[in-house]
Amino acid sequence: MDNLVGKYFVKFTQNGDFIDITSASLADGVRILAINGFFEQGEPVNVYTAQWVDSQTEDMMIAKRDNSNNPVVVRKNVDIEITFIVKKKYASNQSNFNVAARHDYFIELMTSSELWIKSLYANKIAHCICLKEYKPTTVKLQRGDDSFIMGTLTLHLLDKATNIS
Repeated sequence: MDNLVGKYFVKFTQNGDFIDITSASLADGVRILAINGFFEQGEPVNVYTAQWVDSQTEDMMIAKRDNSNNPVVVRKNVDIEITFIVKKKYASNQSNFNVAARHDYFIELMTSSELWIKSLYANKIAHCICLKEYKPTTVKLQRGDDSFIMGTLTLHLLDKATNIS
C-alpha cells in the first residue's frame, strides 16, 4: 500500500483520461506532499431543530426525502487542499529548470477550470474547482539547485468525493 502514497491523478474533462499530477508531461518538478479532504463531510444544510423553553428535548425535521419517503441529510460541500513543492530535484529533465515558471504553470493548470482528482490511496475521485485565492506559503529563490516554492491550493468540492469502482 505504501506505493500508493503520494500518487494522485488529475483530468480536466469529465470524459478525459487521468494523468499523474506530477508526471513529466503535466507538471514535472512538482511533488505533491498531501491532499486532504477526501474523507471530510460538511455540516448538514437541510436539518432543522428547535428547542422549547420548557423542555430538554428538541424537535427535529429533515427537509428532504428519498423515493421511499426516508429522510436524506444534505451536507455542504467541503474543500480539498493540495500541499505541494516545486523543486529542481523532482524534475525528470533538470536542464534549464525554472522553479518560478514551473510553479506558475502548475497553478494556472490547477486553477483555470474544473478538474477531477483521483487518489488511489483514498480510493476516491473528487470533482473540484478553485474558488479561493492562492498565495505560496514559502518562496526560496536565487539559491541554485536548492531553490523551491511551496504552497497549498484550496479546491472546492463540486460533488461528494465518490469511491472508485
